[in-house]
Amino acid sequence: MQKQTQSRWFAGVITGLLIFLTFLSVWFLLPGRLAHHFLDRLSRESGVKILPVRVDYSLFSGELLLKDTDLFLAPGLQISADEVHVHIPLSQLGSANTLQLTRLYFESPFISVDLERLGSAAQAELSPLREYLMTAVKSFELGKGGLYLSRSGIQPVAASLAYQSMQVLTDNDGDLRLDVDGLLNKGDWAFNGLFNLNSGELNGELDIRSVPLETIRGVFPGERFEQWEQVTVSASQSFFWSPDTGSHLEGTAVLSQGSMSFSDTQKIRWEELELLGFSLSDEQVSVVKGSLNDADVLLNQQALGSLPGLLSPFSQLELKRLNLFTQPSQWSDKNGKAELSHLNGQLGFTNESAVTLKATALASRGVPVALDAMVNADGQGSARFGLKKIDLAKLPPSGRTVAGYDLSGSQANASLQLVWGAGMGEKMAKGRLTFTRFQAKPGSTSASDWNLSLIRAAMTDNKGRIVVSLPQRKLADEPLTSALVRRFKESINSSFKRVTNEPYQYLNRLSGSEEPLTEEIGYKPGRALLCDESEQTVNQWTNILNRRPALDLSFQGLASLKDDRKGLARAELNADLLELYAVVSKKPANNNESDKKAPDTVRSIPLQTRQRLVEQMYLRIHNRRLPDIGDETQQQRVAKAENWLVNNWPLKPESLQTLAEERAETIKNCLMEAGVDSNRLHIEPARVVDGQAQMHLKLLY
Repeated sequence: MQKQTQSRWFAGVITGLLIFLTFLSVWFLLPGRLAHHFLDRLSRESGVKILPVRVDYSLFSGELLLKDTDLFLAPGLQISADEVHVHIPLSQLGSANTLQLTRLYFESPFISVDLERLGSAAQAELSPLREYLMTAVKSFELGKGGLYLSRSGIQPVAASLAYQSMQVLTDNDGDLRLDVDGLLNKGDWAFNGLFNLNSGELNGELDIRSVPLETIRGVFPGERFEQWEQVTVSASQSFFWSPDTGSHLEGTAVLSQGSMSFSDTQKIRWEELELLGFSLSDEQVSVVKGSLNDADVLLNQQALGSLPGLLSPFSQLELKRLNLFTQPSQWSDKNGKAELSHLNGQLGFTNESAVTLKATALASRGVPVALDAMVNADGQGSARFGLKKIDLAKLPPSGRTVAGYDLSGSQANASLQLVWGAGMGEKMAKGRLTFTRFQAKPGSTSASDWNLSLIRAAMTDNKGRIVVSLPQRKLADEPLTSALVRRFKESINSSFKRVTNEPYQYLNRLSGSEEPLTEEIGYKPGRALLCDESEQTVNQWTNILNRRPALDLSFQGLASLKDDRKGLARAELNADLLELYAVVSKKPANNNESDKKAPDTVRSIPLQTRQRLVEQMYLRIHNRRLPDIGDETQQQRVAKAENWLVNNWPLKPESLQTLAEERAETIKNCLMEAGVDSNRLHIEPARVVDGQAQMHLKLLY
């Protein structure tokens, strides 16, 4: 009986142990079998090739776990994850329907996308995955991971992007809604978009709140950002990608606190670069309007040729508060002075061949300047500068002292045209400097080359300005401001010395005549009429006086006993002949109103009548007829008698003095009729001289 009891107990123990072992085998082996079963169904139903290192299934929670898994979703699309969690209730084990997945989560995933392969994948290859996502997966999440984009083919590209999380929602229309947040320690950004499973197109909104340069370099490895030193990017962009057209970004972007270095002589740093209408399509960048604010630019002549290419993406670029440096020493020195500061203007573009600039800025010592420039792709260019209200007192002594004279009390405007060749070709400058206020005082013993009184009078125009021309010359190889100051000083000294030493040559250019300017005035003998050459001279002086209001003229009327007596006698004889002709003709002399046909010159008297009148005058003096002189004709005898009358004519005592006074009045009237103020004409008392009576004009200032 006891043995029977022991046998039953032993059999019970064995049975219990078998049941326990069976339970253990089911507990440990069944999840693995179920995991592989679900994995096979997933792969078969979705068309996704799933290669996990290890799989597991929880009977209690219904969670399928895939570790170190590679999922080949489609040609060109692969996800590798440390773990993949998906909820599949055990109740779906015997169901013939497609497995419904919930709480799908990828831990530490890495997504690899080959855009070329994905875009060219056949619809049949994507169809199982598309249908599965539309029917079996309502949502899934990818944890912190990375996205690697590449494109094989003619123009290969690669980009690597880290993100914090990615939420994916599906719907029955074939759209996947994507919500992606950037990795916090790599920048603040987010993407919200829709991926259409039917067309394979992705579109959405990319919101970049702050992404540093290090993150951008991580996204786009290679040399494309090697010239960038620092920048922080914020942007609001619409994104679109399709297998047929590729990717396209469009919107606005702001690049803050950036700096770039292209070479030792070409650098830029800025506070803000705003890009409106920014567009990126297959690495082709375009910007409708840009705004560069608070920037420093180092740019020498050699680097100018690169500007059209660098700025070709822009249709328009506005510059605000830009400082321009031309020497590396200016750039590196914290106290370095910019050639142009606070530049505000507009850059224009004629494709990649030229860049134009219209701007205002401040030159050295805060002088306002207007700038109009153009640069060609080969580096050649030109620029026009207009400087207003240059207060020379603000310049250093070396900049305002010319030939020993201190011009600190002066104010000037300047216009300048600058041209340069390709590379380090010569810089040529021409223009003019206009003193709106001119003051100069000797600053040293060497200041003796200028006649300041003459310079002020001869060079000051009707608007109170003194204009100094700058003929085209080569600029020295030094900073632009220094070279221009040197050029202005050379032109000032050259112009003022020329006026001091050769005033008549300077004034002659003002007269507008090619004939040399003279101070000598000639008259017709015995008359107050200018000779032809002197009429031209008076016209020249008239033009000069009208253009130079600070110049006066002094002159004196002269008559010569030697040169003018015969002319006066001829004039009085002619007057008597006209008077006598009027009497015999019963017509008043020089009275055109009574009879417009009355002669007013001796030549107007008929020849025979004139001969008779001369004969009568000769007879009245000699009381005899004309002398018979051989075979001479009557006309010849009358001519000799007329010459005798001229040579022996009894002049009035005051005739020569009157002639001298009339000659001075002739000059005065000519100048006044041309607009010269009588107060600027200083007439000395007229006088009669024995010798030559040539009048001289004398400058007063």
